[in-house]
Amino acid sequence: MNTARKPTEARQRIAAPALSVNIDIDPLVEVVRRHVKLSPQATRLIKVDLARLFQNPAISGSTRKAAAKSESTTDPILSTQEAADLVGVSRPYIVARIEAGDIALHQQVGNQRRVLKSAVLSWHRREQARRRKALSQLGTDLDSEIFAD
Repeated sequence: MNTARKPTEARQRIAAPALSVNIDIDPLVEVVRRHVKLSPQATRLIKVDLARLFQNPAISGSTRKAAAKSESTTDPILSTQEAADLVGVSRPYIVARIEAGDIALHQQVGNQRRVLKSAVLSWHRREQARRRKALSQLGTDLDSEIFAD
């Protein structure tokens, strides 16, 4: 008793389309006829063209959703607590920075805010640079005050 299948039979089964769509072309041709007077030859040619068109349909979706999805996989979405833990500040401080517009709000549902990790890290880098500049200026001011001639 041999239950093994031929390799070509398995390949044919795998290669079968996942989705099959049957489209009746006649209603489509009727729509064209409402707007244009068609000869029998033109009708036949349109049916042939539509049959070719629907033979291998390409399914396309919104690229905006795909871009957003790929963005979210490469740039994690964080809660305010996760963002606060990431940069070492309190959650209320992060919320205040979001409300002030320093950190871009990604989405808000009710009172829950979500931010992108890249936005939090970008804000944190800007904040660190601002603090370094302020400390440098303070040091310069103190030096000039202390060592004034």
